[in-house]
Amino acid sequence: MSDVDALKARAGEVVDELRDELVELSSKMHADVELAFEEVKASGWITDLLQAHGLRVERGLGSLPTAFRATAGSAGPRLAYLCEYDGLPGYGQSCGHNVVAAAGVGAAIALASVIDQLDGTVLALGTPGEEGSGGKYILEREGFFADVDAMMLIYPGMYNVAHSRAVGAVMATFEFFGRAAHAAARPELGVNALDAMLLAFQGINALRQQLPGDVRVHGIIDKGGTLPQVIPDHTAARIMVRANHGTTLDEVVPRLDRCLEGAALMTGTRLERSWRTRAEGAQPLLSNEVLAAAFADNLAGLGREVRPREELSGAWSGDTGAISWLVPTIQPQLAMTGTDVAPHSHEFHAASASPAAAACIIDAAKAMTMTGIDLLAKPQLMSDVRAEFAKRRAAAPDRD
Repeated sequence: MSDVDALKARAGEVVDELRDELVELSSKMHADVELAFEEVKASGWITDLLQAHGLRVERGLGSLPTAFRATAGSAGPRLAYLCEYDGLPGYGQSCGHNVVAAAGVGAAIALASVIDQLDGTVLALGTPGEEGSGGKYILEREGFFADVDAMMLIYPGMYNVAHSRAVGAVMATFEFFGRAAHAAARPELGVNALDAMLLAFQGINALRQQLPGDVRVHGIIDKGGTLPQVIPDHTAARIMVRANHGTTLDEVVPRLDRCLEGAALMTGTRLERSWRTRAEGAQPLLSNEVLAAAFADNLAGLGREVRPREELSGAWSGDTGAISWLVPTIQPQLAMTGTDVAPHSHEFHAASASPAAAACIIDAAKAMTMTGIDLLAKPQLMSDVRAEFAKRRAAAPDRD
């Protein structure tokens, strides 16, 4: 057995020894869901566990009290395992962030247990507020990714995909302003802002047929009026647009905006809208192919069949995408549910506390630890990761 294989075997044993603690950690975050930037309990539970296993812990990073950094080792390349732990209002842990965090903690502790035999440093980096709040953007602006050489995190899903993708996204908030009137006595004096809103969504629905296949458009109406007996004089909504490439978003957004303008023109309402720029929205994930291949090999060694990347389905957006253009990154998916259970659903929330979730945590922690050992024990692999990152980053400087 080579030295690398021996280190992987020992680290795998450590993950097995941690099983009960990791599953308990995940279960607590599942039972007591905290929203973005309010993850006081989750952050405390995670950092207590990391500290109990010998990592040096910093609680609160920059302007984010629920962010954290735990470190072991003091030299060589710095590898970060990212932890997310916030939930969604009304849908709980329907993205499985309790699984994400527990797997990252397990990997960090396991790699820390053998770090003295490697040339490198391991970090567990707590990144709160992933669900629409961009905690990683804040941490990056405040310098907490500046000294990271590579990073990874896993997401639970339907399949095992090492070279996964996350798509770019921009969001618009928009409002229509009309004129109120009695809906029965004198409706002709009103200007109906709800009609404008419905026409806007109908226009978007009609446009979908002509949009590129990787584009997703979805939204909600936050305000449809005040009373049924009053012609609505104010409505408000949000839509999100996602695509594999930033240039596609640049092409699609003006077409969607014309649907909003057309609705206002047809109804005589006034439109106010605000589109986030691409720089303000989620970026496509720059998944590092070299690092993903190493992860795939380790995951396959655990008995999980690894599927190839899919370009037209199965991806979401997140704040990891933007950071992946600054630090070599992978964000693999591990199978936790059947193909009939969708993320961001009540069923996915329930699955995040199932025996399959526990298996996902353990296998993910092992695969990430083993990949970390490969990265720190094989200087050529780190060199290849950096070279591929530089080449692909240079080929798409606009984060396409």
